[in-house]
Amino acid sequence: MRNLTVSFRKIFTSTGFWLCVGATVILLFAMSVYTDFSTQNRYSVIRALTDLTAEERAQHYELCRTMVMREARSGWFTMFVPIITAFCFVPHICAERDSNAVRLQVFRSSRLKYNAAQFFSGTAAAGMAVLIGYALFCAAVYFLFPAPSEYSGWGAEIIAGYGSSLSELMLETALYGMFHSIPAMFCTAVMRNKYLIMCLPFFVKYALTQTVQMIFLNAVSYESTDLRLLEFVSLVNPDGLLFIADLPDFRVPALFFGITAAVFAAAYLIIEQNRRDCGA
Repeated sequence: MRNLTVSFRKIFTSTGFWLCVGATVILLFAMSVYTDFSTQNRYSVIRALTDLTAEERAQHYELCRTMVMREARSGWFTMFVPIITAFCFVPHICAERDSNAVRLQVFRSSRLKYNAAQFFSGTAAAGMAVLIGYALFCAAVYFLFPAPSEYSGWGAEIIAGYGSSLSELMLETALYGMFHSIPAMFCTAVMRNKYLIMCLPFFVKYALTQTVQMIFLNAVSYESTDLRLLEFVSLVNPDGLLFIADLPDFRVPALFFGITAAVFAAAYLIIEQNRRDCGA
């Protein structure tokens, strides 16, 4: 417990943690949330605030505050989460190893306790940083965009069809940030170059996302639809955690992501436990 508390304190007081919070807010405000098909203009959250009046925003259900909170979690945000979450702990861990400070901390407790505290505090802090950034974004959106009650007709019906509550959106976002910080944490066990550690998970996730999209297009066609392949795609989709509350049965995807996280955690601890230089 002492190792976990110390690790949390170091991360929460670091520049990287608050940089992750700020980057999350900026990315969310830069996301496209509405497309005007008559003019083919795409509106990010910032552009919708600057280019559209309050009356104009109230005419498009896509700009309802609940829809904006939901749809902003897409595009560049999902792509860059592996990098911005890595800022929470990668610079700190690499600096400790470069200064050989790890040996001293390992001898004060034990190798297993220290490594477990590093893993869980780093990934939990990453999820917390994304959650704080998302909460700040939602607070701003709540006051800047129309409420669901301001819409009527089919627009109100579409808004009501998205049943995820704000608490569910926040939980999904926190889990998403936490899960996608795990590969960077694992890389700290096998690499020492902090720039490579932060960038490699980004490229791997990008490749996985593109692969999933290709499989989805192959599964859906005008002639027939491969339902089993669609189920597989929805299961392994790296962005699936952001929409897990919308699924009729979220237990299988939750189990898949949980097992994946456990495998990474076990591999990280095994590698660190078998270091001959006491983790330095």
